[in-house]
Amino acid sequence: MEKAEILKALNSDLEYEMSAMIRYLHHSFAVAGPGRGPLVGLFRARARDCMDHATKLGEKITVMGGKASVNIQDVQEPAEPSIEEMLKENLDAERQHLKLYEEQLELVKDNPSLRVFIEQFIVDETAHVEELEMYLRHASKVAATV
Repeated sequence: MEKAEILKALNSDLEYEMSAMIRYLHHSFAVAGPGRGPLVGLFRARARDCMDHATKLGEKITVMGGKASVNIQDVQEPAEPSIEEMLKENLDAERQHLKLYEEQLELVKDNPSLRVFIEQFIVDETAHVEELEMYLRHASKVAATV
């Protein structure tokens, strides 16, 4: 297990979580229509989850002797995204990050503490993916009846 490689991976995660926090918060501002209330709640809850993940990652990086990144990944936003587009964008992003966390297990396989640390993010991201899949399943049914 190469410490520099782990710190680089954790900083990448940190940047991803900070970007996701911004995207979710922005979506909470942009969502409109009859389903706005629950979606604002969903997007802001996910933004808080991202902030919690970012905080844990930043602390872990610092404890390991690294420097937490202040960078974020590029956050693109179409002019007027539909609710379904916002949900799909977030689902795609959650799936990508889940995959990254799963790949990082190999980096930390010999360190039980770091392995459990990453596994908890996997549990959280899996729950986010499943929740967004359920919202999208409902959004598709609503769109088909309109």
